[in-house]
Amino acid sequence: MPLERKLERKLLWSGDEGYEQARRHAVWNGRKPARRPAGIVLAEDADDVAVAVRLAKERGLQVSVRAGGHSTSAAGLREGALLIDVSRLASMDIDPLARTAVVGPGVLGQDLDMALDPLELFFPHGHCSTVAVGGFLLGGGLGWNWRAYGPGCVLVRAVDVVTADGEAVRADESQNSDLYWAARGAGPGFFGVVTAFHLELRPRPAVIKATAHNYPLAMRGELLGWLHGIRHEMSPIVDPSLCVTQHVARSPDGPTMLLGLFAFADSEREAEEALAPFTNAPLREKALWRIDPAAVGGMQDLTGVDDLYPAGLRYSHDNIMSNASASALVPALDAALTSLPTPRSHVNWLNLAGSPELPDMAFSLLGDTMVELVTVWDDPSRDADMHAWVIDHARRLEPVTMGNQMSADSMASRGLGPDAYFAADALSRLEALRDRWDPDRRFVSFLLGRDTV
Repeated sequence: MPLERKLERKLLWSGDEGYEQARRHAVWNGRKPARRPAGIVLAEDADDVAVAVRLAKERGLQVSVRAGGHSTSAAGLREGALLIDVSRLASMDIDPLARTAVVGPGVLGQDLDMALDPLELFFPHGHCSTVAVGGFLLGGGLGWNWRAYGPGCVLVRAVDVVTADGEAVRADESQNSDLYWAARGAGPGFFGVVTAFHLELRPRPAVIKATAHNYPLAMRGELLGWLHGIRHEMSPIVDPSLCVTQHVARSPDGPTMLLGLFAFADSEREAEEALAPFTNAPLREKALWRIDPAAVGGMQDLTGVDDLYPAGLRYSHDNIMSNASASALVPALDAALTSLPTPRSHVNWLNLAGSPELPDMAFSLLGDTMVELVTVWDDPSRDADMHAWVIDHARRLEPVTMGNQMSADSMASRGLGPDAYFAADALSRLEALRDRWDPDRRFVSFLLGRDTV
């Protein structure tokens, strides 16, 4: 049977009825790029993926992949490629006794929580509950409680992959180990389609406690300096973030600085001790308001991040990682903190210090601090200005930048190369493995500046 016939009703060529709807649906961001794949395959299982890759080879097309579509630059949507949409590969096979799970790339964090919670199990998926595990884990996966467990990809024990020849293989430490090495962190530079992740699960924390302090923006130097100073002493079971925005606190006077902290603990006492530096923070009396540490019912209740990123709005996003001192980093960030262009736009300050040492894998670059720049708006006429704000302020931070986390608009708009995402030896190895596994460059790689954004 011809390959195209095997994908009947699942394959949409440009111009087919339903193609444009599928193209737009492939991008979660309300800001849809103009890039048009040659075709879109709405895969329902691993066999569909294998057939689609062989069809692309037969037609001389490159292949791109989309799982949840949360990449703000829509890295999976490539001009002239065959887009394989794996969002329907969303099965979950959980072994509670072994504390393992085999999950499809289209599984959302919220769905994984709902399946694991009754079994008293946990996996550090993305902070946004609607992010699919596919792109999240391929890019490393800095999810909930990752400072204790490490990036989510550390807990990936094997992957099922369709290679450039359209063959299905298992990759783990004992077989196809180089492909396994690449799958843990190569992101959109991965040269295959992951159809299933084999995960090691963790016991669900007995106690989750949260606290929040909201500070006036005028205190930014003091607060950021203090947070930077304690970054290495912070308990690894604390998941911290500082969000500078007008939206979260609904401040009528402009942006404030909301410090949110979550402790994932084995006991009430452990949680209280982990949060004590913040409960007793020297700046606490200067806060506009504080919420004392309180128990969170479960992972399904951690939805505050979702409120920052509702579907349907338009987004631009970039980030930097830094090992710079507070005296260098804080002044470099000042222009962004004081010029947020819309109430929902925000700057996130995240502590990356104190996480476990990374194993040998493609994900290989971490600094002490990550800063995320995000604009959010709803008027298409503001697209250029909102995007330019993010890129301009990311460039201003380049003197204090040591690398970037895979996301967004870094490569496509700032002209960065893959060396911004990987340690030098890891990037060299990744490129050599691409030559071995995908010599004809069947799979697209990183979205670079020459591509249309």
